[in-house]
Amino acid sequence: MRFAPNFTVYLLPPDSVCLYSETRKFFLHGELYCALARAIGKNGKSAAALMRELQPKFPADKIEEAIRRMIDRHYVVPAKEGSAASVSGYWASLGLPPEEAEKNLRACRVRIEAIEVDGARELTAALRDLGATIVTRSPDLTITLANDYLERRLAELNKERVSEKTLVQAR
Repeated sequence: MRFAPNFTVYLLPPDSVCLYSETRKFFLHGELYCALARAIGKNGKSAAALMRELQPKFPADKIEEAIRRMIDRHYVVPAKEGSAASVSGYWASLGLPPEEAEKNLRACRVRIEAIEVDGARELTAALRDLGATIVTRSPDLTITLANDYLERRLAELNKERVSEKTLVQAR
C-alpha cells in the first residue's frame, strides 16, 4: 500500500501527519501515524512489512487498526505503478475506492461515435486501458464526439434517443 497519489504527505513534529490535496487536508495525530507515514514513505510497503517494521515499538492490534482506518478513509491505496497510480489517485480524490471504480468501468458498456471529428479511436483506446467495455450495440452509455455542441445532428440524435429512452451526452 501507498499513500493515495492525490495527497502530499507532511510529517509535522512532534506527532502529526498532514495529508494535503488540492481540495482538502487531513491530520493524523499520534506517534503511530508518524511511524506509519515514515515507513510507507514514497514507494509504499505491504501491510505485512509495516507490521514487521513497527511491531517492536507498537502493539499489533493498534497497527492493524491504524492501517484499517487509513484504508477506510482512502488515505492509502494498493501500491500500483505508473499511470495506474495516477488513475487510482483520481478515483481516491473523488472518494471512490479504485477497486470499485474499476468494477464499475468493467460493468458499463460504452459506445463511442463521432460526427466528422477525429479522436474516437484514441478515446476508445484510452477507455479500454481504463478497463471500460467498448461495444457497438446495446450500450449503457453512448459518447458522441462533435466539434460543435450546436451541431444539428446532435439535436436529431437527442430526439431519437429520447424517444428510445436513452441518454445523449455530447462533449
